[in-house]
Amino acid sequence: MSKLGIIAGNRIFPIHVARAAKALGYEVVAVGLKEETSPDLEKEVDRMHWVSLSQIGEVPGWFKREGVEELILAGQIKPERLLEGESRFDGVVQHLFKLLPDRSGNSAMKLAVRYLESQGFRVLDSGTFLKDWIPAAGTLTRRAPTPEEQEDLRFGLPLARELARLGIGQTLVVRRKAVVAVEGMEGTDAAIRRAGQIAGPGCVVVKACEQRHDMRFDIPVVGADTLGAMRESGAGCLGVEAKRTLLFDLPQMIAQADKNGLSIVAL
Repeated sequence: MSKLGIIAGNRIFPIHVARAAKALGYEVVAVGLKEETSPDLEKEVDRMHWVSLSQIGEVPGWFKREGVEELILAGQIKPERLLEGESRFDGVVQHLFKLLPDRSGNSAMKLAVRYLESQGFRVLDSGTFLKDWIPAAGTLTRRAPTPEEQEDLRFGLPLARELARLGIGQTLVVRRKAVVAVEGMEGTDAAIRRAGQIAGPGCVVVKACEQRHDMRFDIPVVGADTLGAMRESGAGCLGVEAKRTLLFDLPQMIAQADKNGLSIVAL
């Protein structure tokens, strides 16, 4: 039986990965972060090892003892963790902090992947086991975007890619070809709600990643919470990058969007 290791962040992403891998016959073992990971993950895997963020340097050793060769990074770690003092982390992480060019999540994850590879692991693309939820190009919902929304999608996509390239965020919110809100450390859903407070109903949400984005980490992810934030703010259309965005879970999301008259487009 093949074995998969998961380094699990927050929310439901790690749970979906574990279920999909188990369905394919994998033995799944996971490391969970006490400050971030849902306890529900433990019910989905064969073995679970819990560490605090201050002990994260021990993760490679545990996976090696488990005989793991392939890893997936699934789920976010709150980016504000990178602003915390280095002294609370173990020696391995303190050393890695010194190698960071900046404290962006993008830089931290690139360094984490390089470190794991240097320890002999193969780090898989985050969406390896969930490809059915990565849509091809086209309108995914019953409602297509209006002509005005289409203009905002065309306007926003290159800007969202540049935002991601600069390591700022992956999401921006547009109305009538004006940028209303840009995602920072607060995350996608908070940026959408802020846009609703600024511009009111009618905004378009665009989510993207840089063209050379490493899909082994920080793959753009959209879930039901984002649709909830759109409903609250009055945003009617969501544009994501085709073949580069993971929608949890895709059929359920489309049904939820259709029920609420929202439009989702894979660009």
